[in-house]
Amino acid sequence: MSAPAGPECVPLSDEDRAILDLECATVVGHVLHGSILDGAPVDAAALRARIAARLPAAPELRYRLDERAGAPVWVPDGELDLERHVVDAPDGPYDDEALRALVADRFAQHLDRTRPLWAIDVVPRAGGGTALLWRVHHALADGATMTRLSHTVLYDEGAGGERPDEAGRPATGTAVSPPATVRADHVRRRAHLVGVLRREFTVGPARSPFDGAISARRDVAFLDTDLAALHAAARSAGATVNDAFLAVLAGGLRRWLDHHAGTVTDLRVRVPVSLPREDPSAGNRDSAFDLPLPVHVTDPLERLRAVHELTTCRKDAADAALVDDLLHRLAEVSPPLRRVVDRLRATARAFTVSLSDVPGPRTPVAVLGRRVHATWPLAEIGVHHALRVTAASMVDVLSFGVCVDPGLVPDVDVLADGLRAEADLLVTACQTRPESR
Repeated sequence: MSAPAGPECVPLSDEDRAILDLECATVVGHVLHGSILDGAPVDAAALRARIAARLPAAPELRYRLDERAGAPVWVPDGELDLERHVVDAPDGPYDDEALRALVADRFAQHLDRTRPLWAIDVVPRAGGGTALLWRVHHALADGATMTRLSHTVLYDEGAGGERPDEAGRPATGTAVSPPATVRADHVRRRAHLVGVLRREFTVGPARSPFDGAISARRDVAFLDTDLAALHAAARSAGATVNDAFLAVLAGGLRRWLDHHAGTVTDLRVRVPVSLPREDPSAGNRDSAFDLPLPVHVTDPLERLRAVHELTTCRKDAADAALVDDLLHRLAEVSPPLRRVVDRLRATARAFTVSLSDVPGPRTPVAVLGRRVHATWPLAEIGVHHALRVTAASMVDVLSFGVCVDPGLVPDVDVLADGLRAEADLLVTACQTRPESR
């Protein structure tokens, strides 16, 4: 969103309104960023004091939803009460299993739309340290905005101020600029459009194993991996760390399918791309491309190369930017047709698993003097999509967050353990095989 300095209301963008429309009784609209702090415990009172002192630089956190002429708008909340937004978790300290259960419980709770759409639980951890569970509605902040807000109101000054470049980006191509083909003449644009229609507006070969009626229950899992090792492995094979993430995901999904005696087949995944914005504070501007993840490939290095070939094709053709342009043109020319296309692209046959990524600092950061050693990310599942995988980087740690409806996707630990094992196998394969160097 774009929050003005004055008291006027701010209309929501089309993207942000679409995010609001996805929310229902069984689907929430927020994301969760869990900052895992080392050192002495932090309490909510100290964190509230830090945020209160910095709120003027983060006007988004003061705005709540309202309605004008039947349309949602952002309006300033003159009665913002930080004691209702930043709270101590009850009955601590929490071991890892208790923390997971708390995250699942909090994540399934809708944020109160009568107040600004964010909340932080301050959670003491068994054995020391603190977890900050920050829920923020996706209509209020996308991944890039969350990174900025973390630096603005949470992190100590003078640390980790730069944005990560591609080498440190955790997953799926954030901040990819469309190449020159997007700005080409009309004939070339038509040729590219035909290609993107063939690649993007297709369906998978089989029914999704994660399709079904979504309930309000959630189960979650988190794991940390060595980002530097994954990046080195990917580079040795001529690929990117984004490709490595997708290859690891393919292997983890294969293990989960094997565990449940399912048929192993390639699954289409939706890979988000953040497009350039003239105004960095002007709300969500996201697109995506879909690709068939090579789940059937058993060898981790061959799987990485197959992923790299797929993503290179999509990036060279600027598929995400072309899809974004096409959808915006449809909205201008024929809103009913745009709605039909949106419904088709949201089906389980269009894609099976949705991914998210949160680029983090490349140098150490701290909150109230406590170093942040990892960021646990979580994004919501959706109708017909009972599995969501998110990645986030913090210096040289790449963390995965997995969110499922346990009634449709049981044994989330099997998937998390599979992701960890596949990350280790990929690193080892790229270190030991001469052809990968």
